[in-house]
Amino acid sequence: MTLCGALLLTPFTSMAQANDWSAIEAAARKEGKVMLYHNLNPAGAERLANEFRKAYPAIKMEMTRLGSAPLIQRFSTEFSSGRNLADVLITFPDQRIFDGMKAGWMAKWVPPELKFFPPAVNYEGKDMLFNIQTAREAIIWNKQRVKPAEAPQEWADLFDPKWKGRIGMNPPWRSVSIQGIVAYWEKLGLGDTAAKLKANNVRFFEGSGGILQAVIRGDVHVAEITDLPVNVALADGAPIGIVYPKSGTTLSLGYMFVAEKAPNINAGKVLANWLMSDKGQLYLQDYAGLPVTRNGIPAMSHIPATASLPNTIDGLELLPPAKQKEIVDHWRTTFGIQ
Repeated sequence: MTLCGALLLTPFTSMAQANDWSAIEAAARKEGKVMLYHNLNPAGAERLANEFRKAYPAIKMEMTRLGSAPLIQRFSTEFSSGRNLADVLITFPDQRIFDGMKAGWMAKWVPPELKFFPPAVNYEGKDMLFNIQTAREAIIWNKQRVKPAEAPQEWADLFDPKWKGRIGMNPPWRSVSIQGIVAYWEKLGLGDTAAKLKANNVRFFEGSGGILQAVIRGDVHVAEITDLPVNVALADGAPIGIVYPKSGTTLSLGYMFVAEKAPNINAGKVLANWLMSDKGQLYLQDYAGLPVTRNGIPAMSHIPATASLPNTIDGLELLPPAKQKEIVDHWRTTFGIQ
């Protein structure tokens, strides 16, 4: 093709793409609803949904929230039974997500906003699975209950008997993110951390929001946490200390996809693309509390950027399916929970 031909083609192609997207938006308004499956901070997710409803008032948005592991299981079960309810899913993945990509879970498409993201956001360049945010594992404590000199700084500090009955966390069988940090503790040579935390009378909570509130109330004084709700809490003045240990931490890459068999696939694409827009990413960061991946989005106000943390690793790299099962089975057995 000549340069002249290319120059003539470019505006036409751009116009066609714009017209295609206009048609998708029109079809989405006609569908009139969208269902999001997610594992975002509940309060933040509702605020996020309200902003989407303002942007697209003709599309009624509904949400279902579960921990990452049960959320993936729910979608898998529904897909296998032909009962397709979700239009868009956001979660921290395990191997089932990548197997689901091969099994036909995900629509193949290119969001118009994708051009504003680093190429690695588009998983394996397959135009189906998009990394829109990142969570990190951390230690938090109540600054009114824990003296600065006693505040934990390393993962090994969580197993100190002085925290007996005063330590909390999310159970590994609920969250892939916690399975990743447990695998990392093993990599650090910290031994049988399930047995150590059982000896410390660890208290389990359902989700990072529950852990955070327990620490703020003083029900527990320290906790391991996936840092979803921390920035918002610190911005609101919560008396919380936080540390990302120098020995390193695990990352959880938050992925999003539009379901191939979505009942409202056009509305699903509109929601997914909005979440990748400049405003959507800012709202996602401010309300859901996690660093996002779009180029040019400002850093969070109260917790550090991922790039500034030492020794980070994607938790999934430590979790082949056999290791994931081993961790869940061992923790359930240790705590007598089946």
